[in-house]
Amino acid sequence: MRQIVLILSIFLINFLTGCTQTNRYQFNDNDIKISLINQQNANDYRAYSIEVENTGKLEIKYINLYLYFPVILPTGSKGNPFKMEGKTEISKPINLKSGEEIIFNFFAPTKEVFGDSKLLDFDDPQIELNGIVKQGKSEIPFIMSGGYLNNK
Repeated sequence: MRQIVLILSIFLINFLTGCTQTNRYQFNDNDIKISLINQQNANDYRAYSIEVENTGKLEIKYINLYLYFPVILPTGSKGNPFKMEGKTEISKPINLKSGEEIIFNFFAPTKEVFGDSKLLDFDDPQIELNGIVKQGKSEIPFIMSGGYLNNK
């Protein structure tokens, strides 16, 4: 009888430890798709519509999207601390569950604000996306920035 209880105990322990969750899903910035869906270029303004889609399994919260024009240097370019915040049709906070997307709109009156400046690269706008991902009990902030836009 003792051997049967011992065997059943070992079997039960193996069964329970074999069922524990070991592969928790981790946040991957590749799960966020950023697409330029509309662009308007005129002499006095630039306008952009950018879609952000969550293709991952985790919810993304408190999303902000910014657009800026890099500063042109003799050796290339650098980031610009002056950024425009994208506008959406919904109010903040902006959260995206798995499979959801949202469109951010930007309007830059370039002629009115920057004049005839040759110091900014209006042909290669850069973006910065930030937010928080809840992974288990932890909230993990993230930032993605750079040239994610392929101009049309």
